[in-house]
Amino acid sequence: MTDLTAQPPALPPALVEARILELEEALRARDRFLSIAAHELRNPMAPLVLQVGLLLKSARRGEMARVIDGLEQLEVIVGRYVKRANVLLDFTRLASDRIALEPVRLDVAAHVRAIAAGYVAMAGHGGSELRIITPQSLTAFIDPMAVEQILENLVSNAIKFGSGQPIDITLAHEAGAMRLTIRDRGPGISPDDQTRIFAPFEKVMARADGGGFGVGLWVVGRLVAEMGGRIELDSALGNGATFAVILPLNDRDENEPVQG
Repeated sequence: MTDLTAQPPALPPALVEARILELEEALRARDRFLSIAAHELRNPMAPLVLQVGLLLKSARRGEMARVIDGLEQLEVIVGRYVKRANVLLDFTRLASDRIALEPVRLDVAAHVRAIAAGYVAMAGHGGSELRIITPQSLTAFIDPMAVEQILENLVSNAIKFGSGQPIDITLAHEAGAMRLTIRDRGPGISPDDQTRIFAPFEKVMARADGGGFGVGLWVVGRLVAEMGGRIELDSALGNGATFAVILPLNDRDENEPVQG
């Protein structure tokens, strides 16, 4: 007969310590995921809310053509938001050693213009003009969601820290690669901060009234590295910041349909 009151045998101290470390790492992983999810789901909300506000104003003025056009844009923004939420349900995409990318043959120029267009109202609300410069078409074999996350994180930072000055988004082709550049004219980033802003969950104070880059640049760094690219940063205090993301085109299958 089994004695249900008997105590289980004590574990060796080394196993207890290992188990504690394992549980602590599990808690850290959970907190990392919650931090990433909160940031990545909050980031697209600002242009969505602004778009709704613009639609309401147009509807109250009876400008139905603008309402229809705005609803079409809103449908795209919401669709991207839902897709992002589904991606974040897979924690391993950002927190594991290997990110599961889903590359397709993509017209990156059209993709960048569509994403940036969703931030025009947000930039204007902060007093900044968003200037978008791309070629008519630039094709790559790349993950559309990764490009979107990279651009949204960099653009939202530029708007947040851009001091109401113009922000330039430029896409260019260079020798088997593309260069996506986001330039703001805000307070800039100190040399010391430049060495650590891509570290996991680093929060850099970039202006007197608070705020920081937080997890966004870590996400950018992880995605760029996984796609075999690199990031260049040119900044000095008082002279704004320019982030350049260089990614390989990998456009090897010309028969595959191009997504815009």
